[in-house]
Amino acid sequence: MYYLDKKRYLEAASKLKTTKIIVIGDLILDEYLIGEVNRISPEAPVPVVWVRNEKTTLGGAGNVVKNLSRLGVQSFVLGRAGNDSAAKTLDDLLSTENTSSSKNTIIRSEKVPTILKTRVIAGHQQVCRIDREETFPLSDAEEKQLLESFSKIIQEADAVVLSDYDKGTLTASLIRKTIDIAVQHKKIVTVDPQVSHFFQYEKATVMTPNHHEAGKALGKKLETNAEVEEAAKKIAENLNSPSMMITRGEKGMSLYISSESKTYHIPTVAKEVFDVTGAGDTVISVYTSFLAAGLGELEAAIVSNAAAGVVVGKLGAETVSLEELLEALEKRGSFQ
Repeated sequence: MYYLDKKRYLEAASKLKTTKIIVIGDLILDEYLIGEVNRISPEAPVPVVWVRNEKTTLGGAGNVVKNLSRLGVQSFVLGRAGNDSAAKTLDDLLSTENTSSSKNTIIRSEKVPTILKTRVIAGHQQVCRIDREETFPLSDAEEKQLLESFSKIIQEADAVVLSDYDKGTLTASLIRKTIDIAVQHKKIVTVDPQVSHFFQYEKATVMTPNHHEAGKALGKKLETNAEVEEAAKKIAENLNSPSMMITRGEKGMSLYISSESKTYHIPTVAKEVFDVTGAGDTVISVYTSFLAAGLGELEAAIVSNAAAGVVVGKLGAETVSLEELLEALEKRGSFQ
């Protein structure tokens, strides 16, 4: 069990309202059709879902924005959407979050539609998911546009989050150039990675893969603490990164800190798990925010672990408030 100094935590939390973070990555719309199942279809052996509620929220990199906003952090958003009605919905949803419309750059593509993922939910369970997307990498012109925007706002930001869902926004070239620019400006860079790009996030402050992703990148299963420790160290060394976080589901998370050559295993705080959708977005959002606000790596990991424990107890890709976070930390006994 690792502990936080409550005064340090509260001081960091108070700084979040003046913290600014650039979020660059794949913007997705998440649509939820929520209802009940009372019978099987006479047309096929499938459940008939009687829809009682519908909602559309920000997903992908947009869910990171949503998580940051709930903490009071301001986001600058860089990404791509289609030139379609779904993009208008995306704009409307972004406008309700704590983002700077004058600093955002959302490229409108005629080739790539706005990604829409529809989840059908009945009785707190996902019945099916319907994906509407076409995946193409950014064109040279689109990449240039995003880099120019990024270069203009990097000095104003405290940190950068790369939210990679492998939908084409974060190309190998864009990853390398954005990290290089951020490092030159001495900014925190955190990455929610994709296996296809795994060893291209060189010099990032931290990556936050789950144990399946980290294991796949290394070609082995990661089950024991020793295996996770070895993997985290190897990935950090290969990427020349100061730290590496591997999230482990019901086993919590493991954080390797290069300067200490040590891995910290932080047990899960979730009491009941309804839905893990978006939990990774919460982890990277909370970790980056508190790191930017002055907490150390282990301290920020303890806080983000508590945040994950809150959101998995909710249905859908949800967020955590500062009030919920403080309550979770106190209940856990995280303050010394």
